[in-house]
Amino acid sequence: MSEKLERLLGLLCDNVWHNIDEMAKTLEIPQAKLQQIIKSLNDAELVQYNLATNQIKLNQNWKALITNQKETNQEIQTRQESTAIGTIIIPPQKTLIIQCTRITNLTDDILELEMRINQKIKEITINKVK
Repeated sequence: MSEKLERLLGLLCDNVWHNIDEMAKTLEIPQAKLQQIIKSLNDAELVQYNLATNQIKLNQNWKALITNQKETNQEIQTRQESTAIGTIIIPPQKTLIIQCTRITNLTDDILELEMRINQKIKEITINKVK
């Protein structure tokens, strides 16, 4: 993988929307080139692109894969021994309580939560069930 693409994905791992103009400056890539890369990543559903705000964010379905790629084998083994991973489906307009954490679905859609728990809830990803 090219160094610039690795840096781009590394910057996007923080689960925050990023301005494309600022990303181009940070990565020292011409904005037109970055737009082409983002279009390809968006077409592959690796990133989410908001045309109205000109911002990108890593698609949560890929976040774990990219983040895990950075971990050492020892970190992966330690995490696997002490981490519970699960998926929960929350019906529309319902509330669930998991480990003293209230999770409410205020939408009219069924939601899927992918969770990684290590004594505390560390990560919750919410997707619509298709």
